Amino acid sequence: LSLPVDVLNAERDLDFLAPTRVDPRIRGPRAAVRDLARRLARARRPLIVAGDCVAHGDALAELAEVAELLGAPVMTEPVASTCNFPFTHPLYAGAMPRLAPQIRAALGRHDLLFSVGGDLFTLSLPSDVDPMPPGLDVVHLDVDSWELGKNYPAAVAILGDPKATLPDVAEALRTELGAAGHPEAATRRAAQGATQAAQRAELSARAQTEAGRVPISALAAVQALAETVADDAVVVDESISSSAGVRDFFRCRDPKSFFSLRGGGIGWGLPAALGVKLALPSRPVVALVGDGSAMYTIQALWTAAHEGLAVVAVIFNNHSYRILKQRTLLLKGFSAEDGHYVAMDLDRPFIDFVGLARSLGVPGERVEKTSDVAPALGRGLASGGPYLLDLRIDPAFER
Repeated sequence: LSLPVDVLNAERDLDFLAPTRVDPRIRGPRAAVRDLARRLARARRPLIVAGDCVAHGDALAELAEVAELLGAPVMTEPVASTCNFPFTHPLYAGAMPRLAPQIRAALGRHDLLFSVGGDLFTLSLPSDVDPMPPGLDVVHLDVDSWELGKNYPAAVAILGDPKATLPDVAEALRTELGAAGHPEAATRRAAQGATQAAQRAELSARAQTEAGRVPISALAAVQALAETVADDAVVVDESISSSAGVRDFFRCRDPKSFFSLRGGGIGWGLPAALGVKLALPSRPVVALVGDGSAMYTIQALWTAAHEGLAVVAVIFNNHSYRILKQRTLLLKGFSAEDGHYVAMDLDRPFIDFVGLARSLGVPGERVEKTSDVAPALGRGLASGGPYLLDLRIDPAFER
């Protein structure tokens, strides 16, 4: 929309009509809901994929009720921009990967996929591998008709709002299975809870083993950060290649507790964190941002200082665009042969993020050891204003 300057400056007498309020809570057709419930009840190993519309519609509790009736694990879609299922729930099975072979491996253990607004699938790289295993049935609930059956045919496709429709799904499941849900639900819940606990214990042990490394292990840094923040903290995550452990160690459990980028473009994290703080002024906000991402919108630090926004920006500084190196390596081109990556290093000169932040009015400190991460974050949170931590992260990655 473009308005000419003379129109913007003009004065007019306007008669504002009464606003129209549209109820977005569309309930799926009952017959389709019953069909969906029958298929879920018969499935031996169902998997639920939760998309952003679950959080946007405030339907985490309704989705959890359905998952608990089935004892079904819940993964979030590959590029989830918020907390679509509590990270602390025993049925939470992590985020769907973004590489086709890994997606296929994750789905191969299941016989039914229930997508609740889930993206099937956004990939980081093209692949000769079809992420969808043969014989896996798909049932789909979404508020967006464009997504229903877009990439893979759905045995049941329901246009409906999760907040309004999932209670009907739960009711239909109780009709099929009884008030307590699936007879194996408790066993399934226990198995998934044990799997989650074992995976997180293994990740924690690895982080503790790496805690003595210099430069800092990103995984060890994430654990230290997560152990320091309060339960009501909001995490804005654009850590990209340093994100391992974020959804395991942080205790995000509501739709406003976690925000991440939606697509592949970077530079979103710092300004987004300021917007989150404006929207949620009473909650501590911590932004996890890669050094490459930070350089896209570093001027957000000046805005934070100018507006007095208490956001702690944690820069995962590995002196490179490491995600580009990782993806370039997977493409198996010349860089994979000689280990040379063109225009992907942030050195010669190295960026002094602490000095840069101070020039924009934001205090900060450089952190070079894992043992110093938690105290530094504590100082940042206690400062009452914007603060920057420059974490010197190990730039190495698996080749």
